[in-house]
Amino acid sequence: MTPRRCTHRRRAEALRIGATLALLLAGCGSAPPPQNPAQHSAGTLAQAGARAWARGDAAQARALYERALAAAESVEDFDLAGAMLLNLALVQGSTGDLAGAQARVDRIVAAPQRYGDALLARAATRKALLYLDTPDSDAALQWAARAQAACTAPCALDATLGNLRAHVALQRGDARGALQWATQAVARSDDGSAERANAWRLSGQAQRALGQGDAAASALAQALAIDRRLGSSDRIALDLTAAAENEATRGNSAAAREFYQRAIEVQRAAGRTAAADLLQQRLAALPAQR
Repeated sequence: MTPRRCTHRRRAEALRIGATLALLLAGCGSAPPPQNPAQHSAGTLAQAGARAWARGDAAQARALYERALAAAESVEDFDLAGAMLLNLALVQGSTGDLAGAQARVDRIVAAPQRYGDALLARAATRKALLYLDTPDSDAALQWAARAQAACTAPCALDATLGNLRAHVALQRGDARGALQWATQAVARSDDGSAERANAWRLSGQAQRALGQGDAAASALAQALAIDRRLGSSDRIALDLTAAAENEATRGNSAAAREFYQRAIEVQRAAGRTAAADLLQQRLAALPAQR
């Protein structure tokens, strides 16, 4: 695998950690106050943007979020504008425009008096995730600390930040530290949520590195079950790939081959041909079945 491809894979996996951090709308929790026409338009556009993102149309999602942002800013609705800035950062980061994504988030970071602590904490978390994609793990951890400091307890970002720290620990070869952070993320995430699945996947990867193959298989099965219920095709492929790696480490070539084949089929069915081709190469490199 070339360095460029390795970087791409790290970026894809890092983005899964906080993929649900954005896609925010105003009015969560209690019933929202009556909206003026611009706010109503912004909300409608934001919902359309979320639907476009869900079906994988990043270009359309970005266009709709841009329009929602303009509508929100035209009436100084900072809550909705901040949410759209975070959504745009997510979309742009996912397409490799990391500088553009950082610029979106920096607008929130530079004006905490406008956006408030809750959005500042989410912005700092998104910056941490973007630095993870760069990759710059030191900066990622610094921004994770800033996010934690800005997040009011009980912090809704605990699971995301724990998963980020687990990911960094894995990258640095600290499997025990990664398992500790991932275990905390499991405990602090909502049952059946994408972050719970991320935490189980990271737990499994850490356990594999520690030689705990049975525990890793169980954790990865938990992640896969959640991601299948959520219909998260990209994360299903990650779960299957991690399971294949675990079986290969345990010397179970037949099981590894099966998991790789399933991951390849998921990637091809979703139109991710390049990812499927990379997995095909790894499948071909497995030793003979036994």
